[in-house]
Amino acid sequence: MSRFRLPNGVSRFRLVRDFAALAGGELVSKIAGFLAFAYLARVLEPAAYGSVELAAALALFFALVVDFGFGPIGAREIAQDRSRAPALAAAVPAGRLLLALLAFPLMGGVGHLLGQPAQGVALIWLFAGSLLFAPWIQRWLLQGLDMMTWVSGAQALRMIVFAVGVVALVEGPADLLRVGLLEIAAAACMAAYFVIVQARRITPLRLSFRLKGLRRLAAEALPVGAEQLVWALNQYLPTVLVALLLGGADLAWFGGAHRLVLSLGTFVWLYHFNLYPTLARSAGRGGDAVDALVRPSVRVTAWASVGLALGLSLLAEPLTRIAFGDAFGDAALPFAVLVWALPLGLISGHARFGLIAAGEQRRELVAQLVGAAITLGVGLVAIPTIGPVGGGVAMLASNLAVWAVAHRAMVRHVAPIPGLGPVWRPALWAATLGALVLAWGPADPWLAGPAAALLFLAPAPWLDRSLLGDLRQLAGAKGPASGLAEGEA
Repeated sequence: MSRFRLPNGVSRFRLVRDFAALAGGELVSKIAGFLAFAYLARVLEPAAYGSVELAAALALFFALVVDFGFGPIGAREIAQDRSRAPALAAAVPAGRLLLALLAFPLMGGVGHLLGQPAQGVALIWLFAGSLLFAPWIQRWLLQGLDMMTWVSGAQALRMIVFAVGVVALVEGPADLLRVGLLEIAAAACMAAYFVIVQARRITPLRLSFRLKGLRRLAAEALPVGAEQLVWALNQYLPTVLVALLLGGADLAWFGGAHRLVLSLGTFVWLYHFNLYPTLARSAGRGGDAVDALVRPSVRVTAWASVGLALGLSLLAEPLTRIAFGDAFGDAALPFAVLVWALPLGLISGHARFGLIAAGEQRRELVAQLVGAAITLGVGLVAIPTIGPVGGGVAMLASNLAVWAVAHRAMVRHVAPIPGLGPVWRPALWAATLGALVLAWGPADPWLAGPAAALLFLAPAPWLDRSLLGDLRQLAGAKGPASGLAEGEA
């Protein structure tokens, strides 16, 4: 197997450093967001808090409409040729601005269609206003230039502004609309951060509405944007099915478990966000470069994520009770099933993001459509049969289907990448340990979970002799692209 060689002078551990920076920023963001929403749940009436959750969910969905694939395509183009950064930094926000001007009234109109009370509709309109700042959130630009340490602070800044404002200005249901104003303020601060970083370290702020360039970008971005929307649909379809087929308390148990897993899933996205520029450059160099990057990454992430899922599944009951209260003990089993979507998503991400990096985004869209069909089919059978756990089973089946389809497309149309080879050892060892711990392990989950994770990881270098070598290779797999030097970025 060929080895990926770094340019002279590049830090061997930059990939690890950048991911640590991204993870640290996201952790701060998650803590601030959790505290803000926990506070709102206590000071607002249930109906008012429900309006906040609805507005926030709609804003997340319509933010994907505004992005609509421009970000990944722009990051890929810059990762392969940094000299294109100034032109793309002007064209991408122009395209996004046009979409934001469309998404803003659409989101506000949805509030009316859902039959919300007047104050709830007004809150949705305010949250929709935050979309107008989305075009200038140039996370993708910094991603393509490998400026991950600058990206890491942006989301944390947004959630800190929101959390501090909520605690200082929201005292009860009468202050509900202030939550929407604070969302706009937080989005404005995040956009200002990216504008300042872009102007000082990359290129002056400008917009380019040249139709030829926008049409080309839109043609490239359309499959990615559609894939993002299908992905979002796929993530929330199990919850919708549980609501339609079961409802009541079962929906609460599944919804709580699902929220926890999606929060943890942010770190899966962060890993591939960090890896994506290197993957895009590797795709431009050919199959050997892709293999040299993806093979060690699959092995390392398989061991790490399977071990984490094993520990979390054994800790399911106390974790769900701590997160949502003693009444949510029945959310433990759905969580123990759903948490295995994390390693599946992390491992399959190599093929999914690899397809986008290589310009084969339409094949990634096909994989997500297959996953949505599997979610629907399995969910309609499993949920009425085994209850809310069936939603977790449907989600795992969907993730497996997406992995299989994306992997096949990657191997056939981009480059050979490993499939089950680096995965079967950690999967088999986790199944063995899990069965042993459940049969003869300590009854206290606080002992069983960490003990199982430790016993899983401790012998890993002996069970898989390639692990340490692949870990060293992966840590040093990030080098600068042609074009702008790192110092210029």
